[in-house]
Amino acid sequence: MLPVLFDDDAIAAYAKANKLQPFKVKQIFYELYNTQNIKREDMTTLSKDLKQDLQANFRILSLEVDKMLEDKQTTKIAFRTHDGHIIESVIIYHRQPAKHVKNNTPKINRITLCISSQVGCPVNCLFCVTGKLGFSRNLTRDEIISQVLYANSYIKQKFGKKDDNTFNAVRNVVFMGMGEPLLNYEAVRHSIQVMLQQDRLSLSKRHITISTAGIVSGIRRMIDDVIDVKLAISLHAPNQHLREKLMPIARKYPLPQLMSVIDAYVKATNNRIFYEYIMIKDQTDKPELAKELINLLRGRLAHVNLIPYNTNPAIALGESDMTTIREFQRILEKGGVTTTVRDSMGRSVKSACGQLGFEKIKQKAEDAADDEDDD
Repeated sequence: MLPVLFDDDAIAAYAKANKLQPFKVKQIFYELYNTQNIKREDMTTLSKDLKQDLQANFRILSLEVDKMLEDKQTTKIAFRTHDGHIIESVIIYHRQPAKHVKNNTPKINRITLCISSQVGCPVNCLFCVTGKLGFSRNLTRDEIISQVLYANSYIKQKFGKKDDNTFNAVRNVVFMGMGEPLLNYEAVRHSIQVMLQQDRLSLSKRHITISTAGIVSGIRRMIDDVIDVKLAISLHAPNQHLREKLMPIARKYPLPQLMSVIDAYVKATNNRIFYEYIMIKDQTDKPELAKELINLLRGRLAHVNLIPYNTNPAIALGESDMTTIREFQRILEKGGVTTTVRDSMGRSVKSACGQLGFEKIKQKAEDAADDEDDD
């Protein structure tokens, strides 16, 4: 299989073997990262001969687009891997508040890309669609970066340039798609290095978020490797008993152990931790749980995101109503915990939190129901 065009080592070897001048190597990376081109014909700074030679020796990306679903807030992209798996990424468009809109055309404020790190997910949280897919394999660094490069090219075609004459592009990358990123640690770490490089994606570490179900060993490695990007913890319960019910991984990494390593991470980075908390009707939304959460986070550098439960065709759970969610938020804030109610963008195309892989799981559920009817 051919290497990808953004593989530094492969390009360096090619340049040496073909006596390619350093400035031409810089042009290749400029086309990919700065001009956001992923089609050879669009790479106008490269000569025709070089483009033909690169086509014979490299792939531009390591993923192919299978299909896309779009609404006003999001674009969900299903990618096909070289071995036939499907993974999904979601581009999220944050537009200016209504009070700043002119001529009834809200401008893009920022763009977030939710990326996948694994094919499926081995963690299997009760409420998450992706976990019902099971786990197939880790994604490579190249497959992770390919998601970002494709998204930037798509955004460029969709929105063109900003007022400052630079292209619209992904500003925030969140490892919140398919998979548990800290169970694919090395590929995630190497992809973050590319994201941070000034002459590559040039993102700020404040604009990269790793979301984990609580892989204690992975957080320890982040401390050791000084990976001080934003850390989001999929907490979802303020006590061990409920957390085990919702998240089997809690049996391996009990809550006291998780909170201890989080404290160590905060001490090492001074970063505020974002705690994700799903609002499931009659299970996680009770006022007494809000009070437990206050006690758990007291004295800690924390921000809680309350996430309305999003439909999962594989399990019958209910979404908390907004009155209950707002009361839960009120209790937390009264207890000194800063809290945001997450806007579940992309629900109409099943790209909201916990819904990646929805179509496949829905089909499985329907097939199972048909089989029962036949019996």
